Amino acid sequence: MQNARRFLHQSGGVRLTPQQRSERHLSGSEREEISRGIAAGESGRQSARRLGRSPSTVSREIARNGGRDRHRAASADEAAYARGRRPKQAKLAQRPALRAPGGGEACSVLVSRSDRRVAATPVPW
Repeated sequence: MQNARRFLHQSGGVRLTPQQRSERHLSGSEREEISRGIAAGESGRQSARRLGRSPSTVSREIARNGGRDRHRAASADEAAYARGRRPKQAKLAQRPALRAPGGGEACSVLVSRSDRRVAATPVPW
């Protein structure tokens, strides 16, 4: 264990790989095109058609980032990057009611091995 710690200390620690976005996600240039389309009075569907994206993708992008009157490409790209960062806070840390033993909104599951029935209350998130 000491050898591993010494190596990490001497080498500067563990290097994190730079965050890379999936091709499925909107790029900064696509967000810029959406922003330009809004400024030109274009509908979300027209922007989506021009970008080759689904209209729902463009609509969600606009809604997530302030709507048609407040959408800005740079701030939208920054916010998307922040939303995608890991590690995220766990649900139990976010919602204290879920931590309470047997109370609050906790999900209770009963499994009967004899007849393989499963009963569960719906999870609130």
